[in-house]
Amino acid sequence: MSGKSPPSVPLATLLALYRTMCRIRAFEDAAEVASQGGVAAFGQKQDTSVAVRGPLHLSTGQEAVAAGVCAHLRPSDYLTSTHRGHGHTIAKGADIARMFQELFGKATGYCGGRGGSMHIADFSVGMLGANGVVAAGIPIAVGAAHSMAIQRRDAIAVTFFGDGALNRGPFAESLNWAAAFRLPVLFVCEDNQWSATTRTSTMSAGDGAAARAIGYGVPAVAVDGMDVAAVWQTAGELIRQIRAGEGPRLLHAKTYRFKGHV
Repeated sequence: MSGKSPPSVPLATLLALYRTMCRIRAFEDAAEVASQGGVAAFGQKQDTSVAVRGPLHLSTGQEAVAAGVCAHLRPSDYLTSTHRGHGHTIAKGADIARMFQELFGKATGYCGGRGGSMHIADFSVGMLGANGVVAAGIPIAVGAAHSMAIQRRDAIAVTFFGDGALNRGPFAESLNWAAAFRLPVLFVCEDNQWSATTRTSTMSAGDGAAARAIGYGVPAVAVDGMDVAAVWQTAGELIRQIRAGEGPRLLHAKTYRFKGHV
């Protein structure tokens, strides 16, 4: 959390946001230890039979975006995520023990141990799932928002995606559909400035996520994704507008991941 946090954010809210961020960071750190063959922080070997298998994408450094946005969501609201989705899942209220069990391939995990790190879902809290395909979660959230509109439900959908998703077809298609039907969906571009191992600035034309959203008639706001209070305030206003029936919105949060791609 930076020193630019607005003084109007209640202290209790700041503490709750900080707890969520710490919970996410602790999960990512522990998952990283497990993925390294069970080597603990102090060099002590653990039981390697419980080590995480397969790819593990950490959101270390990006905690403020997940915490600030999800603080405004209800269990009835839907959420879709990315291959880097542990933080979003935790912030939406998923059970951390079952998340770890899924990473360890246990039958007691969220997907019976078959989904792994990139496919955790918990429908009981509105978490429709992380997704290993870039941009694939965006149209799922838009579809969920459309179902809410048809059923006249008092709920919204939120979709997190990275800056690498901006050049994928589902992003453009989803913006168009959401705008055409004024759907209750918040697009959150978690811009960590890297598409896998390539700088996004070298492969993306134009002025970024907000400019592309505005081109489709979707109001968009940029925010410092490293400032949890700023994210909380900005996301809160956008979500208020969506709940009021004003249609989709996009939040462009510039952040940074402190770890490698995988």
